[in-house]
Amino acid sequence: MSVNFYAFGPFPGGDASGEGLHIGQYASVHRFLFRAHPEMGLVSHAAWAEFIRRPDVSLKAEHGRDITVEEMEETWSRRDDGRGWPLRARFGVRRGGMLRDGELVDAEGYELYAGEFF
Repeated sequence: MSVNFYAFGPFPGGDASGEGLHIGQYASVHRFLFRAHPEMGLVSHAAWAEFIRRPDVSLKAEHGRDITVEEMEETWSRRDDGRGWPLRARFGVRRGGMLRDGELVDAEGYELYAGEFF
């Protein structure tokens, strides 16, 4: 099962009547995958962490539940499945270390994807 997370506020994609600005997706057997928005400078964990702390940003899970900044940070910081198993392999490990179009790994090792999630 996976859950997508969204930000709402006075920024592109943040209109309360819309879907919201996609933050990323958490699937129970994978690490959190951030949605990169290069046009907004949201291309790293650090940029997202700063962005969601803005006073004009509210957060929701895809099923409509409001979430706190602390809940969002806890969700994207999970590094294993609770049994000590590693989660998603870093993008750079795939295909001989080459990244596919839209795939990014920031300086802290967080993975981002600059494309639509399916």
